Amino acid sequence: MILDNETMFSKAQGPITASVASTDVVDLGGGDAGPSERLSLFVTCNPPFTGAGTLTVELQTADAVSGGALTSPVTAAAYAVANAALLAGGKLLSARLPHRMKRYVRLNYVLSTSATLAAGKLTAGLVLDMYAV
Repeated sequence: MILDNETMFSKAQGPITASVASTDVVDLGGGDAGPSERLSLFVTCNPPFTGAGTLTVELQTADAVSGGALTSPVTAAAYAVANAALLAGGKLLSARLPHRMKRYVRLNYVLSTSATLAAGKLTAGLVLDMYAV
């Protein structure tokens, strides 16, 4: 897997102990870089989380950015990650981008309300053809 700094949402972001947006926003240019473009979203965790709870990774998109944040973000997709995967670490998620993406995208990491998760650091971004890995 070849990583490109321009297509990264998070680089060892964390530890994630509360719901938070990714540190970076990705500019897709013309937008709608969905499945036909072969772009895949990936999220990995190292070190693994400790504790209990679940994580939902929301893929958010918007037409504009202001001050480094999306303006009026819309959630295009949401992916639930079970506690067992968080405790194991490694690859948590790989998925194709859905159609109808706007120009800018980011991730929003949402911990379950009763989560006691700690220690986990997330790395996430877009790559070509994640399914070959």
